[in-house]
Amino acid sequence: MVSAVHFSLKQKTERHVLYFASYDTPKICTEVRHLPLHPVQGREAAFVDELLLGPMTNRYKRLFAHGTRAEFCFREGHTLHVGLSEEALYPDAEAYDIRKGVELLRANIVRNFTKINSVEVYIAGKSVWETTERS
Repeated sequence: MVSAVHFSLKQKTERHVLYFASYDTPKICTEVRHLPLHPVQGREAAFVDELLLGPMTNRYKRLFAHGTRAEFCFREGHTLHVGLSEEALYPDAEAYDIRKGVELLRANIVRNFTKINSVEVYIAGKSVWETTERS
């Protein structure tokens, strides 16, 4: 009992499950990552940064085109606001299309952060719905 408490007090990372699409099946697949417990940029922003790096498994698709980065990420109540760079507008062969990428981004965040109920996504400073409607 004492060793379990001691172990949990020394733990400096937390386990997260990331969801990606597979090239091989229509299923959504998972990867487990251990992220810092108290990252400088905040837990949610660190998670989004990790997600945008893409999958470690080469048989899974990225959510957005290579080079997409988070320009901002902040929490307001139960809503997370995530701003993506313009690279997200130009999906490549390794990435989902914009709508599916945004859906999976939202699902990843809501599943990993239980106090977040909604995710507002912006690309190049504009709401994703405005951006995707023009495409």
